[in-house]
Amino acid sequence: MHIEQAKEIFANVNGSSFIGLDSLTQVPLFGGKRNPMQGRVTKLMTGANVMVFQNKHSSSYGDMVQRRLEREGKDPATFQLSPRAWGERIPETPFIQHEKDGEMHYYLEVIFLRAGEVQYLLDGEPIAKADIVGLKETEPSEESQGGLENKVVIRSFKLASITGLRVDGHEYLILKEAA
Repeated sequence: MHIEQAKEIFANVNGSSFIGLDSLTQVPLFGGKRNPMQGRVTKLMTGANVMVFQNKHSSSYGDMVQRRLEREGKDPATFQLSPRAWGERIPETPFIQHEKDGEMHYYLEVIFLRAGEVQYLLDGEPIAKADIVGLKETEPSEESQGGLENKVVIRSFKLASITGLRVDGHEYLILKEAA
């Protein structure tokens, strides 16, 4: 999906909104070129529930962390929002732009609520996760969020990896190769 198409899809979203998201991403594997599956494994996620936000007046992420801290009986002032580690937020949108190797890449930043169904594919055909050679297990983030137990999970999906969106009662299917 191109940034212009994405901006059009989210033009009527004001503040924050719950959306459905599908993606197809390349799976990083250990083993380098010696791994016979390197560059051939993709992850298809369908039906994820996420929240998009535009940060027009404050940080939706920061506000959510502080509300959850308060609900857990903790001091919300213990949480300090850190600067972005990479990329630049496009003001008043849910998009991040990031220059890499002289080319601009665009991402949809979301608060991740619930994963959808996940299927791994080898050369486009289903494969069991246990059968993937060199699969990197992702570790949960160790960020403290002020001691919050019910963490607010942020994810940034490269626009090129998004295959479907459900926004404001409209469904958008975007067909392409894995990013």
